[in-house]
Amino acid sequence: MLSDKKYTWRNVHVALALYLCLAMLLYTITRILFFVFNRHLFEATSITEFAALLLPGLRFDLSAVLYTNLLFMALMLIPFRFRYKAPYQKLLKYTFIVTNSIALAANLIDIVYYRYTMRRTTWSVLREFANENGGALAGSFIVDFWYIPLLWLLLVAFMVWLYGKIKMEQPPRVSSWLYYPAHTAVFGLVVFLSIAGMRGGFAHSTRPITLSNAGEYVKRPNEMYLVLNTPFSMLRTIGKTNFSKVDYFPEQELNALYSPIHLPADTAAFQKKNVVIIVLESFGKEMMGSYNGDTLQKDGYKTFTPFLDKLMQESKVYRHSFTNGQKSIDALPSILTSIPSIQEPFVLTPYASNNLPSLPRTLGSEGYHTAFFHGAPNGSMGFKAFMNLIGVQEYYGKDEYNNDADFDGMWGIWDDKFLQFTVDKLNTFQEPFMSTVFTLSSHHPYKLPDQYKGKFAKGPLPVFETISYTDMALQHFFEKASKMPWYNNTLFVISADHPAAPRHYPEFNTALGAFAAPILFYAPGDPAFKGTEQRVVQQLDVMPTILSYLNYSKPYFSFGKSKLDTTAPDFAVNYSNGVYQWIEDSLLLQFNGNKTIALYNYQQDRMLQHDLKTTLPEKRAQLENRVKAFIQQYNNRMIENRLQVK
Repeated sequence: MLSDKKYTWRNVHVALALYLCLAMLLYTITRILFFVFNRHLFEATSITEFAALLLPGLRFDLSAVLYTNLLFMALMLIPFRFRYKAPYQKLLKYTFIVTNSIALAANLIDIVYYRYTMRRTTWSVLREFANENGGALAGSFIVDFWYIPLLWLLLVAFMVWLYGKIKMEQPPRVSSWLYYPAHTAVFGLVVFLSIAGMRGGFAHSTRPITLSNAGEYVKRPNEMYLVLNTPFSMLRTIGKTNFSKVDYFPEQELNALYSPIHLPADTAAFQKKNVVIIVLESFGKEMMGSYNGDTLQKDGYKTFTPFLDKLMQESKVYRHSFTNGQKSIDALPSILTSIPSIQEPFVLTPYASNNLPSLPRTLGSEGYHTAFFHGAPNGSMGFKAFMNLIGVQEYYGKDEYNNDADFDGMWGIWDDKFLQFTVDKLNTFQEPFMSTVFTLSSHHPYKLPDQYKGKFAKGPLPVFETISYTDMALQHFFEKASKMPWYNNTLFVISADHPAAPRHYPEFNTALGAFAAPILFYAPGDPAFKGTEQRVVQQLDVMPTILSYLNYSKPYFSFGKSKLDTTAPDFAVNYSNGVYQWIEDSLLLQFNGNKTIALYNYQQDRMLQHDLKTTLPEKRAQLENRVKAFIQQYNNRMIENRLQVK
């Protein structure tokens, strides 16, 4: 009803919803202003395309609004009758206005600041300017960009006006025995819904949304900043480490030591073989007899991967193989873009919106059909957003599988069922195609389909049994694929995302063993491409090795190296607990950014007990220079968005 020209809502919860909608409206207005004032920076984005981005932008706005209005919501929802009193209502009003005015200021300031950084402002900017003269900077900003404070004042006035249109009045008094339990229950429901809104969804398999999730909705990387808002970007990067530029070496010396620019020789015609990459959830080397038969002298040791052991005999294998991260979200950037996660998972950093190198996009430009398969609910782990960012044309998840009878009740479709679905889909693709499939059944809580319970041996840890199940699922995948006409014209690459944790054998619980995982290349139509070599390989090498195998002759960017190139030294790099680990030949160097922590011969000293940094000074200095060169290339190129060959 109308009262003094104000809408009167006796229901406090309806009033709260309207207040939050008001905040959401203000975010949308600032997004439109952001686009209008920076139109010249988004020339490729049409007005229609921008309008289509407003809807997904609400997902990120809702998360930011819920975070920034937590105090206001708590004050509104506490189930006490004094919340209807005038002084308390005034407290609520000032809390809402002040909090959302700050959020408005952040969004509006980025209208200008974006032009200098080409990304939404993150938490690191506050640290960056912590020791600067804030008053002088603010004064200069107000003078040079006077229209931003003016817009802010106008929007704050608009917010105050609309806030006043919503008036909450005390409802008719009811029994306390009914009032307090009912309002407490609603309080709990709102908390539950708010957590889901802040995370970006209800599903347990969905990680809290972050900056990279905006990539799911865009055609061009810079459009992510039309979907995102600044408060969200700042909140999601609290505690995240931004890279700092380093200058260990002058440019010429730097490139001589290590360069991510690859200039392949144009010697042979490009061969359009299909490429299928299989990423195995939580697969470590300790389960695989093919890696451990001659090294793990344990009573009763046996393999849990009989099929993979057999397949490795027909594959190209580099014995000393490592992941570049320890999480599932680390693996796909490493494998498909040859970018490792250093300090933070790459997809959670502000640099995920850079112009990325990409195996799917590179092969797509050569006429390949590209696809990604993951049996989890669509959007799980942020994979769908990342696939869109790197140019994957089609995404197949639990939604496309469309049969919940094969859902494991926790993560997604059972591996055996989903891998069969993958083969069937591959068989519909026009050649050449490039596809990636990510398994999921060998994940905690390590469940098996009912028909396979008791079929596999139980290992020292629960994950071993599910590893055997996925190994069987792979066998069925290859049995079916081998009957397809495209099979012999396909290069298969199999890698783990990361080793399982915890691990059983002490050799795999070391700082290096935590990254030890299989990587193999299998080309059934190329019997010459097989054999085991005592060389180092990492996930970063997958992309350049595939391109080299296909005789791709154009320059490209990759932090790894092709295993078919024997002129440059083999290496692997990863990062853990503030320490870079550089693996080259038989040596492992641990470096903290300033000095060497330790140097080991990891092949002879698997438990990493004998530090060689003082006994091999020349070798230590050589490896130090290489890891410094890598850090300089990685940090500086990430900051400057130089991850492609121009």
